[in-house]
This record gives sequence, structure tokens and C-alpha cells, in this order.
Amino acid sequence: MAEVRGTGTVTVDPTKWWLVGLLGLLSIVAGVLALAYPDITLLALGLIVGINLVLIGATWVALATVEDHSPGGRILRMIVGFLATLAGLVCLVRPGAGVLALLIALAFWFIITGMADLARALEEHEHRVIAGVLGVVGIAAGIVIVANPDIGLTTLALLAGIAFIVRGTVELIAAMYMRTLAN
Repeated sequence: MAEVRGTGTVTVDPTKWWLVGLLGLLSIVAGVLALAYPDITLLALGLIVGINLVLIGATWVALATVEDHSPGGRILRMIVGFLATLAGLVCLVRPGAGVLALLIALAFWFIITGMADLARALEEHEHRVIAGVLGVVGIAAGIVIVANPDIGLTTLALLAGIAFIVRGTVELIAAMYMRTLAN
């Protein structure tokens, strides 16, 4: 997203459509894997989630450095990117440490990302619905995961899979819209 200075409106930078699409595709792949193999071991789930979070975090940090954001938007995207990368690294380094560590890392990422998306929805005027939906889905997924720490691995895999697929689908829709704007 690139801010149009002086007008108070925020528009989509259509040349970055492929980055948004890549994020959506990665989220959908991680979600499908989590749904397809809900009975996999904690090690495999931790690795899948960890890789996804590291890639998403790195992309958010890259977007914060190349896109023209308001200062607050740039800082928020950078913080969320670093936190996603950190949560992903925790999952990669200690994937079998226990369901609780994975739950906290995943819930933390969903809530922080949801808050960032809601903040972006408040800042944008034209395309706030997509950011708002992503924010509500992220926060809801994080709250559900945190609310029941005794959640089973299968339920965790299903919740994470559904949340990643919904988020990825919305991101792919946004990428297709951005692509039409670029053409």
C-alpha cells in the first residue's frame, strides 16, 4: 500500500501485487497442509508453521522497507514482520518443545497481525474492508487459541489451517485486484 500524500487517502501500489499473492499462496499451502495432516506430530506442525511465519515475517519487513508508508505504518509493519520472524524461528528451533510453546507463538502472531490489519483498515479509506476482515480473522484465531491452552494438537492444526487458508484467500483476492489495477 502506498500513501498518497496531501490527499489523506491511501491507494494500492499495483506493482507489488505479486508480493501480496505470494503471501496468500504461502498461507494457503500452510493451511492445507495443517488440515490434510491434522494428526501429524508436533515436530512437523512446528516446522510447517515456523517456515510459514519466517517467510511471512521476512516479506513484511521487506515491504516496510520498499513501500511508501506513513511513518506509523512503516514502523508497525516492521515490528509485525520482526515478531512473525521471531515466532517462526522459535517454532523452527524448538518444534517439539510442547504444544503450549507453539500455541503461544501462533496465537501471538495471529493477534499482532490482526491488530496491524485493523490499524491499516482505520488508516485506509478505499480498501478498508479487506484489511478489516484480515484483522478480525487474525484476532479471533489468536483469541480462540489462547482461550483454551489445553487445546489438542488436532484442534490446533485445524484452527491454524482454517485461519491460514482464510487469510491467504483474502490476500490472493487482494493481489488479483492489485494486478487488475496494474494492467
